[in-house]
Amino acid sequence: MVTDLGIGVGQAVVFAAEAFVFMWLAKLVLDRRERRVYSADRQIAESGNLAIALRRAGVYLGVAVGMLGALSGGGGDFLADVLATAIEGAAVFVFLFVALVVSDRIVVTGLDNAGALRDGNVAVGLVELGISVATGLVAYGSFAGEGGGLASAVVFFALGQVGLVLLTIAYERVTPYHVLDGVRAGNVAAGLMLGGMLLAFGFILNACLSGRFVGWQQDLTSFGASAGAGLVVLLLLQWPIDRLFLPGTTLRHHIEAAPNPAAVAVAVSVKLALAVVIGAVLP
Repeated sequence: MVTDLGIGVGQAVVFAAEAFVFMWLAKLVLDRRERRVYSADRQIAESGNLAIALRRAGVYLGVAVGMLGALSGGGGDFLADVLATAIEGAAVFVFLFVALVVSDRIVVTGLDNAGALRDGNVAVGLVELGISVATGLVAYGSFAGEGGGLASAVVFFALGQVGLVLLTIAYERVTPYHVLDGVRAGNVAAGLMLGGMLLAFGFILNACLSGRFVGWQQDLTSFGASAGAGLVVLLLLQWPIDRLFLPGTTLRHHIEAAPNPAAVAVAVSVKLALAVVIGAVLP
């Protein structure tokens, strides 16, 4: 019993070390990528720049969450599991930096994200936190289960990114307020709402992707149907949450008229909780 515990702890340390290495490499790449605009270490440690800290936190969390797909398929040969985790961790690493480009150029358009983060735009930081952790959840689902391999993981990662972009477009269209304009203006309540929605949809996408790879046609059809249904339900829940959890007021008021992150945090927490439930029951 004691021996098994010691072996388990030792293996946990090895896998944690792998995740640590990828997070450290992510820091180095981000430092190099952003050095023309700001020094993240100086901005965070000396200036207390929360916006940049949120971007970094999202990437680090996304790395660890994304690697869960490799870890959940372990239990066999330890060295083989270590190698598989390293390979899939490298793929997650690439996925996350692709997601940052998607965030910069497709999700929050019309804005220099790096410059906005340097200037302390916490709303942008919250959106990037949401999309990075959602990307980690997509990668987790893509690698979880058996069959398919790296090729299917890449395809479903790309589809997951398309899903996150579609969520942003749909949310902007169906709500009576302009959440992206708020994010660009540094409205923390707007950033919290959009970042929370992206993260909530990440939980749903994770559930749609998890499981054994059966075949391209069947899996793509199943993913499209489940993700589409999850997106619609998540958007429809906007109105009952608004009426029941914020009685006597509206999210529009708390996002546009009088930005109130506290009220938005309540709505986002309910959406995240329901997204977990939706993901659990989707086929």
